[in-house]
Amino acid sequence: MPSYSNAVLGKPESWGTNIAAIMNAASIAGRIFVGIMADYVGPLNTLLVSTLLSCLSILVLWLPFKDFGTFIAAGVVFGFCSGAIVSLIPVVTAGIFGIKRLPSIMGFLMIGYTAGALISAPPAGHMLDVYGHGTGYSSLIIYDGVFLAVSTASELALRAIISRKLWKKA
Repeated sequence: MPSYSNAVLGKPESWGTNIAAIMNAASIAGRIFVGIMADYVGPLNTLLVSTLLSCLSILVLWLPFKDFGTFIAAGVVFGFCSGAIVSLIPVVTAGIFGIKRLPSIMGFLMIGYTAGALISAPPAGHMLDVYGHGTGYSSLIIYDGVFLAVSTASELALRAIISRKLWKKA
């Protein structure tokens, strides 16, 4: 998002820092809010909604609109929801595998995070060069949104495995 504000929206380089700060501030609020919500509706349900809203912020707010106000709104919604994703993963993991197995399972999850980080940057750079010609970010935004959609579908499948009663706290 920071480089997008410069390349596409024509904002000064300082706005790259500003959008990162806005997203981080929203992330703090998101982590607090979802912690409270998870107590009422369950951590997996809250994680599912947060991932879905992150996906929608990318595909519905960011992708089709090229104006600055909508970009800020997408950053706030994404920051709020992504903070929830980060903070709820250990809680959901402990609920599924138990607290005794949490360190081992979280280790495996961190390996997965590392693999994701390593395989996301090269394709993203390639897409920006080949499809976006250095300034068209649509392919990257779609790439991001699709991965969030797959994550949402995976969490929904996990939710169905745990309990088919959607309103049950999970």
